[in-house]
Amino acid sequence: MYLYKGVKLLVLVAIVGGSGAGKTSVAKKIAEHFADRANVLSMDDYYRDLPPGMTLKEFNFDDPKAFDFDYFIKNTKKLKDGSPINIPVYNMVTCRREVGISTSFFPNDLVIIEGILVLHEPRLRELFDFSVYIDAPADERLIRRIERDTIERGRSIESILTQYRTFVAPSFRAFIEPQKYTCDIILPDGVSNITGMNIIINAIEKMLEINRQEEGK
Repeated sequence: MYLYKGVKLLVLVAIVGGSGAGKTSVAKKIAEHFADRANVLSMDDYYRDLPPGMTLKEFNFDDPKAFDFDYFIKNTKKLKDGSPINIPVYNMVTCRREVGISTSFFPNDLVIIEGILVLHEPRLRELFDFSVYIDAPADERLIRRIERDTIERGRSIESILTQYRTFVAPSFRAFIEPQKYTCDIILPDGVSNITGMNIIINAIEKMLEINRQEEGK
């Protein structure tokens, strides 16, 4: 951890893409390379509670309104300034935050934030040093979503497909895919793209080296 003029210098990286694109896998792979110098934060922790009286079938989890952007931006700014944060604990089964429970998250040399709408807000884009868009075919994203939601969240395939047609696909086109054009690099095929992963890791290495040099001044 480095301090420069009293402020911790860190590299803040955004990993964005559609649901099932492989964002978490890419974030974890990058973090593994940098080991104890890297921390990973998921935007999923900043979902709003499912509104009272509303069912999963009626709520669009891929719409910007589903997220507490003010809280997310506030915490991202604090991280950028080198300050620790408390993040909410969101239950993906009940679709609500755990009341009175939060997790401490500490800045590191490298902080990776992954999620479907990390770069949706212009206020967020200016905070990141580097951004990656994971480009994956729609059929592959749907397959991964089915595998995840049936195993981890106990949902039926029918409910997943209905949600996909009603909310996921339209929101991807309207809100998620446009972030591709704001990113520094587009990574097709996620972690299986070895060449692309190496380019990303090398770029981050250079940024970390610049921070080390700044700290030494």
